[in-house]
Amino acid sequence: MAEYMDHKMERAVVYDGPEDTYGPCGCGMDMAILPVLLPKIWFEDEFPIVAEDHEFCRGLDCRRVMGLSCNNIFEHEMGGVTYLANFSCCRECADRAVDEGYAVRAEKGYPMVLR
Repeated sequence: MAEYMDHKMERAVVYDGPEDTYGPCGCGMDMAILPVLLPKIWFEDEFPIVAEDHEFCRGLDCRRVMGLSCNNIFEHEMGGVTYLANFSCCRECADRAVDEGYAVRAEKGYPMVLR
């Protein structure tokens, strides 16, 4: 795990499904097919630098731009942390985020309330 992980940092949660084509991945190399929950604190404080450098979840997710909710971003609390839904990435970016330590794989399925 990278040095910056020594301090407490909320991590993004990557889900293995439901796989769908959500739009282009922020990396520009592939389509975003995996849903991700991003910690709200990343938007209030700042994205982890390595996530910013990787353009993690910076792609144009169709769920945010199609108006599926009033503000196009759902807040979801889980384990005492507030996350933002309607973000996604490709499998390669998900693997890199987990390997770099700024994301974790979900132990359960994508929350039904967010579908």
